[in-house]
Amino acid sequence: MTSVRTPGESSILRVGGACAAVAGIFTLAAAVVYLLLPSEQRAAVGGAVLLPSVAEGAGTLQFEFVLLALVGVFGLGVVPGLVRLVEDASPGLVRWLGTLATVGYAFTSASYFFAMGRLPRVADAYVAGDESTRAALLATWRSSLDLQGYWQFLAFGVFVVLVSVLAMRLTRLPSALCWLGLLVGALSVLATIGSGTGTPSFLTGVVAAAAVVVPAWYLWVGVEMYRRGTAA
Repeated sequence: MTSVRTPGESSILRVGGACAAVAGIFTLAAAVVYLLLPSEQRAAVGGAVLLPSVAEGAGTLQFEFVLLALVGVFGLGVVPGLVRLVEDASPGLVRWLGTLATVGYAFTSASYFFAMGRLPRVADAYVAGDESTRAALLATWRSSLDLQGYWQFLAFGVFVVLVSVLAMRLTRLPSALCWLGLLVGALSVLATIGSGTGTPSFLTGVVAAAAVVVPAWYLWVGVEMYRRGTAA
C-alpha cells in the first residue's frame, strides 16, 4: 500500500470519492424510476411501440434521462480518483483506459441530454405523420450518440475490471469490493451485448442486476476513495 504524497493527489481521491457516492445515488434513483416507466418506454422497445407512448406523455422518461445524464457528469470526477488509486501498477494502461472511460461518461451525459430534446419531437412527428414519414422516422428515431453502448457500457466496464484487478493485487481496496467491481464490469459488457442485439428480455435482466450491483459499487468505492484521500 502506498500513501498519497501531495495535497493535490489527496484532493483527487476526495473529489473522486464524493463524485462516486453521488453517482451511486443517482444510479439507484434511476433504477427506481426505471421501474416506474410504462413498459412501452423501457430499454430495447421498438420505435413503433415507444414513439406513440412518448407522444402521449414522457415526463417520467425525461426524469430518467436527467438522472442518467447526471451519472455521466459525476462519473467524470470518479475516473481520476480510480486512476490515482492504481496507476503506479501500470501507468500507461491505466491512464489510457481511464481516458476511454472518461470519454464514455461524456458520451453518456451528452446522449441523454440530447435524447431529452430530440425524442419527444420525433415522437410527435411520428404520430402526426403519414406512412412514409413514419417509415423514415422508424429508421432514425433512436436519439443517442452511442447506439451500440460501446462508450457508455464497454469502455466503463473494461476500465472498472482493470481497476478492480490491480486494486486487488495491490490491496488498495477490500477484496470483496474488487470482486464486486469485476461483476460490474461483466454486467457492463453484457449491457453492450444487449444494446447490440436489441433483445428486451435479455437487456431487462441485465438492467435488473445492475440496478443493485452498480449503485452498491459506486457508493462503496466512493467511501474507500474518500477515506484514503482524507487519511493521506
